[in-house]
Amino acid sequence: MVVTKVLRQRGKAPRYSIFLDGKHAFDVSDMTLMKFGLTTGKTLQEEMVDKIKDADLFYRGQKVALNYISYRPRSSREVMVRLNEKGFPLGIAQRVVQHFQSVSLINDVEFAGMFVRDKLRAKLLGRALLRQQLSAKGMSRQIIDDVLEEYISDEDQQKAAVALANKRLNTARRSYFKLEPLKRKKRLMDFLLRRGFSTDVASKTVRKVLD
Repeated sequence: MVVTKVLRQRGKAPRYSIFLDGKHAFDVSDMTLMKFGLTTGKTLQEEMVDKIKDADLFYRGQKVALNYISYRPRSSREVMVRLNEKGFPLGIAQRVVQHFQSVSLINDVEFAGMFVRDKLRAKLLGRALLRQQLSAKGMSRQIIDDVLEEYISDEDQQKAAVALANKRLNTARRSYFKLEPLKRKKRLMDFLLRRGFSTDVASKTVRKVLD
């Protein structure tokens, strides 16, 4: 097959239509065009055409991923999902993520640490809820365990639970103190459990702030 025409497309991003033996065959970016030296008269075997298409797809996947992580750090899973939403095959998405990991553009350990720090600055949360949220971001169990151990001590959890319980009582004091003592304790206990605190931390907190 012979390249018979190279036609630049309209648009901001340089894209070129490649014609083989007089017929439109595929489109490529300017980077792919230069990388493979696609000029009129160049002869291409079918295997080379497949290689060019694959390389261009990989390049476009990198552009989409780079734009996606430019707004804020993302986890590997988030980038994979984004590429899937944009129609990239699983194999391309995996290669893009692996490449970005190799050049430190994606780092799940750093992402998990940043995620926990930001969450703790914004809200008083328990380990269980943070674990659930990190898992939803695609973090491995080992990364989650390591990050939570590094950033949250048992003492931190107890202090956070007490602060949250007091805040809850201050904002909903009337409704809480209309309840019988046992129901009041149960309601506060349930609230702390929903915010991710362990049963032990929650029960100690309830005793501390209500007894």
